[in-house]
Formats: sequence, structure tokens, C-alpha cells
Amino acid sequence: MTRMIQITMFSLLLISAQLLGASQAYAQITHVSINQRLSDLGDYPKLRVNIVSGHENLDKMQFIARQAGGDERLMVKPINNFMLLLTGVDDVIDPSAQLIVMEYRVNQWHLVKVFPLFSDEQIVKGVSAKTQPKPKAKQKQVKQKTDTVSGVAGTHTTKATKPASAAVLAAQTSNSSTVAELTQENCELDYNGSQTLWRMGNQYSQEWKMGTYGAMLAIFEANPKAFNKGEISGLRADVVLRCPSVSLKEKYSDNQAAKRIYEKL
Repeated sequence: MTRMIQITMFSLLLISAQLLGASQAYAQITHVSINQRLSDLGDYPKLRVNIVSGHENLDKMQFIARQAGGDERLMVKPINNFMLLLTGVDDVIDPSAQLIVMEYRVNQWHLVKVFPLFSDEQIVKGVSAKTQPKPKAKQKQVKQKTDTVSGVAGTHTTKATKPASAAVLAAQTSNSSTVAELTQENCELDYNGSQTLWRMGNQYSQEWKMGTYGAMLAIFEANPKAFNKGEISGLRADVVLRCPSVSLKEKYSDNQAAKRIYEKL
């Protein structure tokens, strides 16, 4: 009897070891680190991460911004084979916010690594940028510089600023529809000012039977005045959102194409 118990215990230990080895063998992310943070405290999260992974499908990885107010799954855009761009839409106001890296293997999500989103220096920089008044820009006299080759005098021009998201979106479409054609008559979205555009898009994408990116773009184009400075990340809290028209939702029915448009904004 004792001999049988010993054999049974040995078999269980062997099976456990095999399962543990299999779990480790399925791990595909072998390295992940933050390459550069592109946002400060008080801004929406934006950062580049270094990644070495055997996953060909980005859906097998999750990057989550965790702060006191809750979690937000970040959007992922590959820069090259070893670097990703992560962005979110919820402003990060928690100095202790973290980046959570998850990997899907053996039919469940596993924690890979946890990073602090901000160092002490970045926190001070983020706070000072929000609280201290910006100095007034001094007017500089434009000087002429002579081209030694052609002998033609010219002036230096400042670099053009990046156009707002609304301008970029307008430049990518030849559709000159009026506001009435972009919205559905007597229809308003269920928006109380606390939801992000990502959450609104995710909620209505199921009702409209389209992807999240397409739903976000449809809401954005149908309500241009609801976004600060025409930026897709600047959804205001004090607005009423009109429902996009059927034709506008059809315009963004291809979610992969909508994602590519969104990533350019």
C-alpha cells in the first residue's frame, strides 16, 4: 500500500513538472522594456516600448495603463519588428500609474512585467507644466539670408505645425457632406461627459455592427465641434453627441482601414 502511494505521489509530481515546463515553453515574450515616454503626467499615455516576442499576432499581447481611477487597455501600433507605439485616450493623473504587460498563453492571460509610467523627474516636469504659467513668446526679427549659389535673398520660415486631427481626416476624403448628411436626425448618443471616445466607440460598435475604430471615426466626423482644437483625443465633457448617419457608418465599416486612418490622426 505504501509503495502504491509513493508511486502515485511521484506520478503527480512528474505531471506537475511537465505542465510547468509546458507553460514556460509557451512563453513568447522574451524581452520588454520602455524605450521612451512621449507624454507627461496629466496627458493621455503615449510611449514606445522595446519588444522581443515570438507572437505574430498583436492580440496575444496586452499593454494596460493602470492608475487609481481604473485600467485602460492601450492601443498598439508596430513601429518595426522590435518596437511598438502605445497610446491611450484617458489622461493619466496618477503619479503612481503603471504599465502592465500581459501575454496570452496556455488559454489564459499571464503577467509579464510591470513598469512605473513616470519617474520622479517626469512627475515634477508634468506638474510644473500644468501649474506654471508659460512665458510670453518674444518676437524675433526675421533676418534675410543670401543664397551664395543663386544670389537670391530669402527668409527663414518657421516649421509648419501639425494639422489637427479634423484637418487630417478632411484631407483624406473627398466627401464634402454637410453636417445634416453626417448625422442621424433626432438621434443623440448616450454620453454623460465621463466616457472616453474609445469607450463610446467600443459601446456603439456592437450596436452598429462595426469595429471600434470605425465607430470612433464616425462619432468624430459627425461631431467636429465636440472636440477641442479638432483633435480626436480632445473629446469635451460639456457637449451633446449626435448619432452618425448610416452613410457615415458605412464609410468606416472596414475596421482595418479605419484603424489605419485613426493611427494617422
